[in-house]
Amino acid sequence: MTQAEVIIVGGGIGGLAAAIALRQRGVEAVVLEQSAELREIGAGLLLAPNACAVLDRLGALDSLTAHSVPVNRWELRNWRGGLLSALTIPRPGESSLSTRRSDLQSALMRCLPADTVALGCAVRSATLLPDGVRLDLADGRQMAAKRVIAADGAHSQVRASLWPDREPRYCGYIGWRGLVDHVPRGWESGRVSESWGHGRRFGIAPVGDGRTYWYASANVSEVHCHQRVSVSQLRRDFADWHEPVTGILNAMPENSLLQHPISDRRPAWHWQIDEKIALIGDAAHPLTPNLGQGASMALEDAWELAARWNRATGMARYEKSRRRRVMRLWAISRGFGKMIQWRNPLLCGLRELQMKAMPDAFATFMMRRLLHYVPGEGEE
Repeated sequence: MTQAEVIIVGGGIGGLAAAIALRQRGVEAVVLEQSAELREIGAGLLLAPNACAVLDRLGALDSLTAHSVPVNRWELRNWRGGLLSALTIPRPGESSLSTRRSDLQSALMRCLPADTVALGCAVRSATLLPDGVRLDLADGRQMAAKRVIAADGAHSQVRASLWPDREPRYCGYIGWRGLVDHVPRGWESGRVSESWGHGRRFGIAPVGDGRTYWYASANVSEVHCHQRVSVSQLRRDFADWHEPVTGILNAMPENSLLQHPISDRRPAWHWQIDEKIALIGDAAHPLTPNLGQGASMALEDAWELAARWNRATGMARYEKSRRRRVMRLWAISRGFGKMIQWRNPLLCGLRELQMKAMPDAFATFMMRRLLHYVPGEGEE
């Protein structure tokens, strides 16, 4: 059985960020990634100032910025294109980026030695030992470590082994994502938008290199949430929406469409066990995407855990430090999603009136407060 000091399960954003943050503190970790290769999955990310603050401390922000679009204006519109609100989230001196997930992963990989990540290592279960944790891999191998960080996503196999609680719960709507090889007119200079309809939404975000990330959602009953929807169907469903929605869907390849039910899970009270194993990111607290904070919370988790790593009861301190912030963002994101997905015309009309009545300066202030984060060194 292979032995290691620290193993991180999952080579996504949270896992790579944790490996970098630990290495900055003199701790070398092995990262186990189930995929045989790290490749483009056709998805983008909106990285708010809190995410960019962590990336800056990790040394990955500059290289990522070169392949991304700085975001200065966040717009909310109705399905006809009418402006409801326009926010300027970054404060002076802060960054906010629209990027491809693969570009973020590559920027993080460049901060690590080439042999840090072991590909094709799918972990199927974890077992606590008197002096650490044993991991059983899908190919029959076993590995052990004194301490393990589980960053293997919302359906974490590590979590399922040691935290016998429920799976993420379906929120009543499904999402689609994709990338197209052009930037719509008017979206070229740091502008992203999200448009709301009756039980539907559509988001547009240029991500650099002449490409645009888009996403959409629609209310679907749970019994039908796993039925595949084609791009052709989406074109029909969004046919009467404002431009450039139709143009983006017309440019979308059928075989590149990503679809997933939107789900989350109320954050558990405990994210670590006996200072041997800790959960970060979606493995600890899967969020709905309504605030765009999934990747950001994984980055914050990774930094906060590493900052306390060499202290007595460091994992327990990490858990305590993160609980209130993550619970707040989980609740706001869930409630915001319910409002966005309203389909009753009267409620949707009231929603528009409320958004238009709220001063942009006030909405900007509230979002800045929510998304502000300064990476520290684990001060209690």
